[in-house]
Amino acid sequence: MIDELVSVVIPVFNGAPFVAKAVASVRAQGWDAVEILVVDDGSTDGTQEVLRRLEQSEGIRWFQRSHGGPARSRNYGIAAAQGHFIALLDCDDEWLPGKLAAQLAIMRAQPEVGLVHTDFEVRFEDGTVEERVSARFSREPMVRAFAGGHVALPSTLLIRKTMLDQIGSLDPELYGSEDSDLTIRLFRVTSFECIDQVLVHKLQRGHGYRDMAFDEQTHRERVLASRDRFLMRLEGFVPLTAAQRAALDREWANYHLLKGAAAERAGQPGEARRQYRQAISKAPLRIRGYTRWLRTLKP
Repeated sequence: MIDELVSVVIPVFNGAPFVAKAVASVRAQGWDAVEILVVDDGSTDGTQEVLRRLEQSEGIRWFQRSHGGPARSRNYGIAAAQGHFIALLDCDDEWLPGKLAAQLAIMRAQPEVGLVHTDFEVRFEDGTVEERVSARFSREPMVRAFAGGHVALPSTLLIRKTMLDQIGSLDPELYGSEDSDLTIRLFRVTSFECIDQVLVHKLQRGHGYRDMAFDEQTHRERVLASRDRFLMRLEGFVPLTAAQRAALDREWANYHLLKGAAAERAGQPGEARRQYRQAISKAPLRIRGYTRWLRTLKP
């Protein structure tokens, strides 16, 4: 058996109804060498009282921070971690029994593997399944081009701490793109392995970071600024393969379509046309850029 410590980092923002189940799913793994680090990201719903109880009943370590988003919370937990392995878990997701044991068995047998993830199910709050994800076989062009098809959902990840030390921390400015950025940077420096079995339930709920901390306009602006930063970072991965170039151009086109839509909502048809022309230049065979550009010409 591997006897190195596993550090489980759980960021939580207004997750009082969920975090105890997440913690219980870690304890149900039956792996003794585990520390659970919960980082409260400025919650206002009584999460701190739940964490105080979990400190007493489940032996978690928890930290309270001002609100800064999930990437900053994960970074804080990783910095405080003492384990040889880092596992990430969102406060409203749950691990299924056997997850850690299966991942650690791969780490023991394949020392060249730096990250092990798993298939997962996306479920609604009533327990119905929205989607089952085969996590090593994504058809998404960006995922295939930059991460070999691996959909590395944070709650499924087990990572060697040495790999995180090598690539650096999550970028807190990548609001909504920080998970993809982490996956891609790790994929560039280490081997991935995936367990083709659903070992995580991801909760699909109608609230969370995106609309509890910010109004809708601020949320949209942060997502767009984050996407620009993320795509510019990928531009720095030179030389790009033909598949990477094509996937990146498609994502730039999507970005400019979103920027154009935002300009239309703001009553700026000239800026919208400029953004749609950019989208056309990146993906000239896609019809959407042309139809939206024509729409802005209507009186």
